[in-house]
Amino acid sequence: MSPAKKKGMSFALSAIIVGIGLIITKGSGLIRDVIVSWKFTEPALRDAYMLAFNIPDLFYNLLVGGAIYSTIAPYMSAQLAVGREKEAIKVVSKFITAVSIVMIIFCSIGTIFSEPLYKFYSLFHNVKNPDILPLAAQASKLLFPQIFFIMLAALCNGILIAYRRFTITSFAPVLYNILVIAAIYIFGGNDLTHLMMTTGGILVAALFNFLFQYVLGFKQMRQFKPAFHLADRELFKVFKRAVPILISASVVQINAIVLNSFALQFDEGSVYCFRNANSIWQIPYSVFVVAITTVMTPELSGDYEAKRYQKASDLISHSMRSALFMTIPSAVFIGVLNVDVVKAVYQWHSAYTNEQAQVAATFLLGFCSAIVTATVVHVFNQAFYAIGRTKIPLFAGILGLVINPVACSIMIKLGVGLMSLSFAYSITNIFMMVLLAVTYCRRKELAPHGIIKFLLKSVVCVAVMAGVVFVINMFLPAQGGKAMQLGIFALKAAVAVAVFFAMAVILRMEEATYWIERAKNIFKKGKAKRSTT
Repeated sequence: MSPAKKKGMSFALSAIIVGIGLIITKGSGLIRDVIVSWKFTEPALRDAYMLAFNIPDLFYNLLVGGAIYSTIAPYMSAQLAVGREKEAIKVVSKFITAVSIVMIIFCSIGTIFSEPLYKFYSLFHNVKNPDILPLAAQASKLLFPQIFFIMLAALCNGILIAYRRFTITSFAPVLYNILVIAAIYIFGGNDLTHLMMTTGGILVAALFNFLFQYVLGFKQMRQFKPAFHLADRELFKVFKRAVPILISASVVQINAIVLNSFALQFDEGSVYCFRNANSIWQIPYSVFVVAITTVMTPELSGDYEAKRYQKASDLISHSMRSALFMTIPSAVFIGVLNVDVVKAVYQWHSAYTNEQAQVAATFLLGFCSAIVTATVVHVFNQAFYAIGRTKIPLFAGILGLVINPVACSIMIKLGVGLMSLSFAYSITNIFMMVLLAVTYCRRKELAPHGIIKFLLKSVVCVAVMAGVVFVINMFLPAQGGKAMQLGIFALKAAVAVAVFFAMAVILRMEEATYWIERAKNIFKKGKAKRSTT
């Protein structure tokens, strides 16, 4: 077998492992949101719980955020590819020390001054229920320390991915979500005391998330120790690469806060419904796109550092097409069955009403195009990070930061209603996608290829799939008890997958045969191992 094929199989297997971890993580995350609706039955408490994360998450993204993974993983991978492991360990140790000091200072400030911070937040938002933000401020006192442990876990994540320890990094968030679910289920309730106990449980979950990765990755992690001699030229280069990524990551969080603030202008409970829609559209995005780019980024960084430009181009081409091959049909399926999707995921209890499902489904419909555009944005962002050109994603993020609130305001004034928020987000992603694609493709030796032909075939496949699902939905709508509803929904999903893959095979799409062959090979290997034991 050729080295290329071995590498391809390794890429596929790694992506599948990461994808499985993300599926479980997203599934447990959805269960977490369902438990929130059970335990916080008062809409005001439910919205307060959601908003309690806003400012701590903003602090996290402003200070470290995505910069940790998107800086450390490519940097370490590039250094490992050219045999400079010891030097990289020293630099990353200093990087960890510096960001830890900064986070300790700002987490302390956030905990002490949470009430003034949320009062300042209220000055810029038209909040229908004035009791929500004070509750959120109190609950956030235990979420500021949480982000310190989230940061440490992200540091472990970036290092372990550079060493290709994908299994640990893929399943650590599952443990975190399970512990968060337990905290919400045990401590959740309709008063401030229960809200505070819940966020305290989430703080403990974050601590265990870090310890899980550190202990299982101890062989690699023990090499990194505190280093306070920060006057280092190479460290300065790392920070120079990290700062644009840092700002880009904070733009994502700021946009989320902007959208939540607009959601506060609608009826009570809209923040929670918006969160539901946001969580659903990110399932295919996270499971497929993040899984693929998690494997792509260190590989691309190594190829670029070693000047293997053709391999780098082939890798991003394959990654882009593979990601879109999964997210395009997902977006169309969710668009056709948006209400059914929301009910299947969240309506497990009478506390989640049909009216709430309809509100969330309206938000979700506006997000459908974002599933596709965000895929392209994320792949290009990670590609830029891998080759060290971090300023371009920064410019794209700033563009999105400007467009998002303007688009929201225009949509609301035009009377678009609830869909204004998610539709504005989709429009924002289109502008970012165009900027990133045009800029990246200027480097022709690195540019992805075969995308236009792939998209044309994909349109045909999803058109047929959508037509079949629409007809089935007319004759077999969701009905009966929860088990029957889920059975009907699963049937429609299975038919959608079968039709899309069948059309893809008929049109001879490489992505269909690639993933089918990879799945067969993995299954055969597993069967062979079982037969020899």
